[in-house]
Amino acid sequence: MKLKTILIVFFAVFFSACNNSQSGDKKTETDTDIINKDSTVEIKSDKILKKQLLDTSNVNFQDSDFVDITLFSDSFVVSMRYATKDNFVDTILYPCSECLLRYEVAKDLLRAESEFEADGYHIKLYDCYRPHWVQELMWKIVSDPGLVADPKTGSRHNRGSAVDVSLVDASGNELDFGTPFDDFSKKSKTFYPDLPDTIKKNRLYLREVMQHNNFSGINSEWWHFSHNCGTKYKVSNRGFDCDSL
Repeated sequence: MKLKTILIVFFAVFFSACNNSQSGDKKTETDTDIINKDSTVEIKSDKILKKQLLDTSNVNFQDSDFVDITLFSDSFVVSMRYATKDNFVDTILYPCSECLLRYEVAKDLLRAESEFEADGYHIKLYDCYRPHWVQELMWKIVSDPGLVADPKTGSRHNRGSAVDVSLVDASGNELDFGTPFDDFSKKSKTFYPDLPDTIKKNRLYLREVMQHNNFSGINSEWWHFSHNCGTKYKVSNRGFDCDSL
């Protein structure tokens, strides 16, 4: 009888220990699963947050292709005014703030940005490609060929070969160019004489670097630069790729 009692107690203790061990193993596996899941979420989150920039040395674009300049560099300050009401027509004209340019033009703008960046500045983009129908609307509001290109011939913006820009410093502060973008006063003329020397130097610096990278300025607007490809590309009415932003 004593032997039977001892065996019963022995097996009771044995199975209890086994159950506790299995329970402990399961708990450890569950904890491990949670850690792995958390790690996976963090990795996926990192992949989403990190934008993979394109390199002009290993992409297969044609010079005539429209590309978003921010796919190649995140150092530009994008402030597309016609995607807001903060413009001379007080109307939103673009569905999103995307800077599209012909690939040939984009490559030279990237070189200009690198040159400015070496001096501690960055290009601020106000306008890039502009659909032709927007040009027609602007012409109806301001029918002055000295200020707005006649849509009959189309502007360089309509061809994806012009940009409206200014510069900001490393803190994001815009350099003083004398007038805001899209100002139609005499002071907006690039070589307006009655301006402080600092403003004249800023305008000249902007113009020199842009010219060094195949862009030409105009006298009526200090911010406007057309690429030296001229009218090589056709006027376009293509839309924007807002879904990719």
